[in-house]
Amino acid sequence: MSIAGLVLAAGGSTRLNATESASDKPAFKLLLPFGPMTVVEAVVHAALAAGLSPVIVVVGHRANEVRRALDELDERVLVVENPAYKAGQSSSLTVGVGIARDRSDVEAVAVLLADEPGILPLSIRAVVTGWREAGAGIARAVYRDRPGHPVVFGRPTFEELNRLRGDQGAASLLQNARHAVCGVRIGSPAPVDVDTEQDYREALRRRGEDIAPE
Repeated sequence: MSIAGLVLAAGGSTRLNATESASDKPAFKLLLPFGPMTVVEAVVHAALAAGLSPVIVVVGHRANEVRRALDELDERVLVVENPAYKAGQSSSLTVGVGIARDRSDVEAVAVLLADEPGILPLSIRAVVTGWREAGAGIARAVYRDRPGHPVVFGRPTFEELNRLRGDQGAASLLQNARHAVCGVRIGSPAPVDVDTEQDYREALRRRGEDIAPE
């Protein structure tokens, strides 16, 4: 039995104020450079390095561009499109969980956000191990500064994940007393969620990089 990765990569990048160098259109955060890769590649690479298989990447906004960025990354990567991505994060969760549910060898999914390129394979593995050892339905990373991703959902939660609607994500399951939730402590700060140009600069700073000043 395996743990699948589920990378949510369908959002529209509406809060990022940077512009692409070759045009005046807003930059798409998932395709911004992050070391030798793009932001989305960094997240998928971390999922693969942590041993998740398959790694299901749900795309929506500028889906073809994200697909091309991941085309040759690894045969374990499965890119699927969510045509209803504007309905909110839960629509991407249901697409990805539906695929995992149909695979009899998948016992859980580890949900990751495609705009957190600083996520570490070590953190992912720690939460997976915590989920297995606790025997809980759900396990989540609890960083030094806040709870975050990955969140591991066991197969018994899949049906409820598939019933989610709107942009709440899986928060309702985390708060539902029906499912035991194991918090796995991670000794580092949570990875930066890249929503703005300032966030992007901070994510690069933590990686030991910088970008040219405006």
